[in-house]
Amino acid sequence: METRRIGKPLKDNPYFTFMTWGFPEDEEFRIIGKPVPPKDYAKVTGEAVYVRDVKLPGMLYAKWLTSPYAHARVKSVDISEAKKLPGVIDILVYNDPDLYPPSHPQGLGAGWNIKIPDWAFVLPSEAVYEGQPVAVAVCADSPETCDEALKRVKIEWEELPFVLDRDEALKPDAPITQYFRGQNDNVVRELPMSEGKTVFVEGDIEAGFKEADRIIEFEIKCGVNVTAGVEAYASIAWLHDDHLDLWIRNQLPQGMGLPVRFAAEVAGVPLNRVRVYQRYSGASFGGVTFLGTGAIPTILATLFSKRTGRPVKVLADYTHFSSLTGEEEGRYTFKVGFKNDGTVTAIKIRSNVTHGYAGLTIPGSKKLPRATAVKNIYCESVYPYVNKAPTVCYKHGTAETIPFIEVFNRVAAELGIDPTEVALKNDGCYGHPMHPDMDEIKKEQGFPVRDSLKECIEAGKRAIGWDEKWHPPGAKRLPNGKYHGIGFAWTKEWRAGPEVPFRHYAYVFFKMDGSVVIKGQRSIVGVTEPTTYCQIFAEESGLRYEDVNFDNQFLEGPMMTPGGSGGLAWNAAIMKELGIKTRQKILEVAAKHFGKKPEELTVEDSVIYEKANPQNRILFRDLVRKYFREFQDGIVGDGFQYVKGIENPPSPRKVYFWGRQVAFLEVEVDPETGDVDVKKLVIVNDVGRVINPHGVAGQQYGGGFMGLGRAMTEEIIYDPLTGVKLNDDLVQYYVLSMGDIFPLDCIAVETKLGYGAYGNLGIGENPNCLVRGVLRAAIYNAIGKWINEDPITPDKILKALGKA
Repeated sequence: METRRIGKPLKDNPYFTFMTWGFPEDEEFRIIGKPVPPKDYAKVTGEAVYVRDVKLPGMLYAKWLTSPYAHARVKSVDISEAKKLPGVIDILVYNDPDLYPPSHPQGLGAGWNIKIPDWAFVLPSEAVYEGQPVAVAVCADSPETCDEALKRVKIEWEELPFVLDRDEALKPDAPITQYFRGQNDNVVRELPMSEGKTVFVEGDIEAGFKEADRIIEFEIKCGVNVTAGVEAYASIAWLHDDHLDLWIRNQLPQGMGLPVRFAAEVAGVPLNRVRVYQRYSGASFGGVTFLGTGAIPTILATLFSKRTGRPVKVLADYTHFSSLTGEEEGRYTFKVGFKNDGTVTAIKIRSNVTHGYAGLTIPGSKKLPRATAVKNIYCESVYPYVNKAPTVCYKHGTAETIPFIEVFNRVAAELGIDPTEVALKNDGCYGHPMHPDMDEIKKEQGFPVRDSLKECIEAGKRAIGWDEKWHPPGAKRLPNGKYHGIGFAWTKEWRAGPEVPFRHYAYVFFKMDGSVVIKGQRSIVGVTEPTTYCQIFAEESGLRYEDVNFDNQFLEGPMMTPGGSGGLAWNAAIMKELGIKTRQKILEVAAKHFGKKPEELTVEDSVIYEKANPQNRILFRDLVRKYFREFQDGIVGDGFQYVKGIENPPSPRKVYFWGRQVAFLEVEVDPETGDVDVKKLVIVNDVGRVINPHGVAGQQYGGGFMGLGRAMTEEIIYDPLTGVKLNDDLVQYYVLSMGDIFPLDCIAVETKLGYGAYGNLGIGENPNCLVRGVLRAAIYNAIGKWINEDPITPDKILKALGKA
């Protein structure tokens, strides 16, 4: 695969000393796939406005009390001293009638579904984790006054038994962790877990084991681990003139439906009188935006605004539910059957891990059937309530990717063969092999017959030097006394296509200066979205990239969820449609000007000219000024005609998953200290089509560091005696930073095997989730011992070596 390097050579770049980016050469497009000046420079310059930055005339502030206990009940509250403090405007207590309106007699929040483990009431009297918003909220003229008032609140607590470990919580005699649910045990029983577990079955698992030559069983356990966002929750509400204005910090415009609906009910206004303002987002990490607790700041701000008649900003911080709460914690047990040539015949996974909402989906149920030729798969999950903050898919792909990686690496290790060979042998989709079954389907659906996994492996092998460096586990001791290890991991690239069959929109409007503005609603989360959208539009419209801008505040144009892995699959199609329609519009108007047919004209770099006589031309700016009435209505597009398939039914055609990603990691392990020295990480993603090289590279680079951090250093530590988090901050919770830089190669492969507008696939969280699991393989190759508990720390390595 031919690649080119983006940016300065390594030796000339002091900021990315160890990083290289590789992308396929592509001369097909004028702007797509080319590095261009960013449109979203506001985040880099510090000019970006976040919800926490918004200030309104007469605005008040609100904060809540947080539980100091893992499990406790409020017996009494005394707010008399807090009310005396100058600047205190209003105080809400858990038993206030406004928190129990007729529409929600159980309390605000109960109207959704109190059985969902992510959900929590607004100011409940029972605290089910340390740091939970509970009992009291103060509204005052400054954040400092709120803090001082909360210190003066006197609460009598009844401490209750707590359980932190999921296995312990599932035992029949375990203390009840969350009384308000009214259960006699801690098992999640929300649909489809009404029987206490969720099961996914593909094929005949017992027949698959009978077919196997060998069977292995093993277990993986993951600690509390999550990469924190860089912006804590905040929300502003202003009820005035029979309208409710909301500023919500949320990654997903669609995800705002829950807090907006509740806020409208609290305010007593219809939804058509609610205006939502979307500001920049300082990273949200996927499905955390769907947590019921994420609605609390908006509901509370609305309630205080209604009571005070002024705009109110509710402020959270990193000790609350939006911070270092945890994900992927729990246990996976595996039973895998396979033949002596590496063909896997059966996979059985049991877990108490969830990567979805309330355990509604289970690890192993998505990526294994969608990206392998394995015909027999059984996945089962029993998910408990515990006394920890609510969790959901910060990067839900990790809980899917961990079992995917482990299955094939363990099989390769058991057989003593190259794990890349095992990967290629088991590659496929929905139980069918990649060749010839999937090749025939690619032809039928008009896709190129490419082998994504093979291309990714070949590119990664060259970059890491795999053929020269791979060796049997524990077999290479270096002159410096350290063990050399090299590991491999693979899984599918997602998204293959748009996830849900909703209609999404965006608009383009024309300005007299010859520029255009694309308007649509979405949060800007930092994956260079405006740049990418403007590239696509400029490419298709024929206008200059410099003349195109993007405005994300247009509420009438809800765009697809902005997650990096999911948003572009549909939004690229919207931008393509807008660009094509704009080109058609320009040529139709220009035809009147030239007295020609539209097909006799073309537009390039904002210049419209006659194909047969290029000197007969007009600037787009002059065309708009002369025929402005023709352009004043703008153009709308939903991209539907350019989307080839939708992952969830109903779909225009069945979606198959052909895109792959791989990671190679080289390490040195010190047998005396257990320290791991990362020598080189190579990430290869088949993105289908590179649209914005810097956007792809940024996500690969960031994902690589995030993934290794979660595998090596990130872990929330709880005090087993109190249930309190001991390192709930970014000082003691160790996130890898620029001080921990290591050599990293980021490579993109383009196969056009996605269902997006250009055959593009998502990237977003993909590198992070993949890299999260490659460390174990590299360390096993180094020391010949599996470390079955994450994060993989020096003490665990020494223990595996019999030295601790």
